[in-house]
Amino acid sequence: THHSQQPRNWSAAGIGVSVIRTNVKTPTNRKPNAGQAAVRTGKTYGSLAPSPGVLIVSLLAMAAVQLFRLGHSLSAPILVAEVLVFFALPWIAYGTLRYRFKPASGFSFTETTILCFQSGAILIGLLVSLWHFVIRQFGFGDANEIVALVVLQSVGWYLAVFSKVPGFEKTNSILSGALVFFVCCIADDSKIFLIAGLFTFAGLWWLLGQYWSRLETRAIDGESRSLRLQGAAVSLTMLIMVLVACLAAAIPFAPRKMSLAGLSPFSGGENGGQDKFAISGIGDGDMLTAGDNATTTGAVDSGQFIESDKPTLYDITSERYEGPVKKNRRNRAVSLSGKTKHMHDAKQSEQAGRTFRTIREVKDTTDQKLEDRITEALFYVEGSVPARFSINNFCRFDGWDWSSVHSESESNESKSTKPRRIILSEQNGKPVFTIDRRISSYLTGRRTHRIKIMRLDSKTIPTSALFQRWHIPLVDKLDMFFWNKVGLIEMDGECIPSHTIIDVESHVPNYHLLRGGQSPQSGQSFCGLNRSPTDAENSDFLQVPETSSRPSIQGLANEWIAGTEPGWKQVESIVNHLRNDFALKPKWETDEQTDDSVSLFLEQGGGPSYMFATACAMALRSAGYKTRVASGFLVQKKDYVSVARQSIVTADNLHMWPEVCLDGEFWIPVEPTPGYPIPYSTQTALQWITAKVSMAWGWILANPVSVALFVGFVSLAFVFRAQWLTSLAFGWWLIVRTFWPQRLLKTTRQLIDLRFWFAGDRRPGSQTIDVWYARVESNALSAFFNLWNAQNYSEHTASLPSQDLVLACRGAISSLSLNRIKRFRNANFTHPQ
Repeated sequence: THHSQQPRNWSAAGIGVSVIRTNVKTPTNRKPNAGQAAVRTGKTYGSLAPSPGVLIVSLLAMAAVQLFRLGHSLSAPILVAEVLVFFALPWIAYGTLRYRFKPASGFSFTETTILCFQSGAILIGLLVSLWHFVIRQFGFGDANEIVALVVLQSVGWYLAVFSKVPGFEKTNSILSGALVFFVCCIADDSKIFLIAGLFTFAGLWWLLGQYWSRLETRAIDGESRSLRLQGAAVSLTMLIMVLVACLAAAIPFAPRKMSLAGLSPFSGGENGGQDKFAISGIGDGDMLTAGDNATTTGAVDSGQFIESDKPTLYDITSERYEGPVKKNRRNRAVSLSGKTKHMHDAKQSEQAGRTFRTIREVKDTTDQKLEDRITEALFYVEGSVPARFSINNFCRFDGWDWSSVHSESESNESKSTKPRRIILSEQNGKPVFTIDRRISSYLTGRRTHRIKIMRLDSKTIPTSALFQRWHIPLVDKLDMFFWNKVGLIEMDGECIPSHTIIDVESHVPNYHLLRGGQSPQSGQSFCGLNRSPTDAENSDFLQVPETSSRPSIQGLANEWIAGTEPGWKQVESIVNHLRNDFALKPKWETDEQTDDSVSLFLEQGGGPSYMFATACAMALRSAGYKTRVASGFLVQKKDYVSVARQSIVTADNLHMWPEVCLDGEFWIPVEPTPGYPIPYSTQTALQWITAKVSMAWGWILANPVSVALFVGFVSLAFVFRAQWLTSLAFGWWLIVRTFWPQRLLKTTRQLIDLRFWFAGDRRPGSQTIDVWYARVESNALSAFFNLWNAQNYSEHTASLPSQDLVLACRGAISSLSLNRIKRFRNANFTHPQ
């Protein structure tokens, strides 16, 4: 009903209203109210309670900053203590003001009080800066840019708590957005980008709320809040969303691949800058090197020098696994000279990296160090992990020993072992070396690492099997590099000098494409399959020794691949059976009388990691797949040092794993050892979703009891949804009563409307709460009705003590409980239209 006459002046003591006021005219001769008079005298009145939207947005900005900082903080306990202190300080100030002044109708914001609140923001920033200055004196702290982020974040949180102060809300929104944007520019953690997405959603939700708050000054019953949507705009929006979704589903992605490095500056670690708390760069900054001579500088966080002999791969292997067990074969004896009779005491001739014995002595490696070693770092790695870096490859196995490729057999091997041409080019003014070979279609991604050689005595560049390009500063001679006999890149000289920094780039396979089984060159099946006995004899990569374990490993391989399509699916089946059916035993029982270490592995149901690699290689070869065993270093997440943003590689990282050649060009690493991470891979969003759905379906089939309990819980939650949802709404009502009492009337009305909705008696938009609620209860709701009408229809809102407001709202909630509304609904099934 529209009224053109002057409206009545309802007061807090007036009666209820039963008509909707949608066209109210303001009298022209009305006297200014208290708020207008306050503005003329230089004062404004308002609630001091913060807005929930501002708090949520600020909390997400704080989470983004602290999550980024967590990867660089020197001490997690200090970080947690700092966050808790500066999180609580604004709330302590807020509680003190509420307790001291106890504002009933509003807080008085004069020019003086606003200046005091602004001074509080400056004080918070100074306290954070002082805190970081103090802890740096004790060797703790953050980089300069992180300190600046923390200062701005603490100030932003203070502004959020006191967001009702004029100007604080807008300043906080701008500051929070700038913080999240800056963190996204310099971060490479997917969790930070997830928080940024939530921040964007919450920010848009808050902005929409601000927009409606300007349009809606009164919570009129039954008013329409729908936006008029144009069909063309909706269609265009949906089309753009579909295109973006299709594009995202087609683009390959990998963990920790998203970053915008170089967009924002770092302190130290860049362009030779030095800063004790630098967070970027290998070898730059005081925290990364210590000493005057770069060639004798020690590892991170140490002032020690590298003056001892650098360990070779043989030394590292001896430390990691101890020496090989001596063979005890029953052969005819030949007398030895005095000079040679002690040769059996020497370790197997692994110094040249040509062989590796699988039967080795058991040794407690706890606290074992290389002789004369001062620093443990063999080399540093900056980049995503897990990552595998090969130093040597083995192809022939005789039951005891793995040996490398021999020159006389190289001519019989596939093109996967033949040297490829190395091309020297220039990119951005820097020399880049590239291997000239055709790229298979299943290699859909790339990853880069920066390696700093420290104590590793090797001239072989630590690279992955899918290695493609590398760069060494100031090295621009093509004859500095060549292929060795095992198919790896070596640097000319006795060894790679200490502190040499090498940037390497490798391909990343897409396992989903490999499972398709199509050759990227010809469209036929992968050419890695070869079950011909003649070819197996001619190929070192298909050779299986004539030992007692050969029938057993052949039978297991046939059993594991039965019913599986040839290609990568069979490879995965063999690898997964080894990971699931056998146990990792670093200390296993060796037998000098056995002629085959694989049979010992099968009998004991497990063994060391190198025996998993050996058994997997024999099983894959038995299935017809060309396989070799790589020896090198596995860098995992546990090796990552957050202070230096790099991984430290020591002798503990020594590892062996098999590599399979399916296309005649690239060797793909696999990981059969349980507990070790599977090799790095990439996938599209659609492939990721498909894999997760398949995994979830497999879990459902494997856990029927858990699924039944979950379904029962969800069913109960659906049946009793009215009870627990209204209980949650009542919990929100309690929070509003404590922090935002000016919204208590509206929240009470929303809670009661929710109860009517769940009871099946939803209030139509054409009915006021007076009429609709009075059908169930009228006497006990008179106080609530009077307050509601005075709040929404009166020209002058009367001020009431907060306890009276709470009593009226609590009485309405108690009188209109969910059960009482349901009883009324059942007794009066036909309700008025």
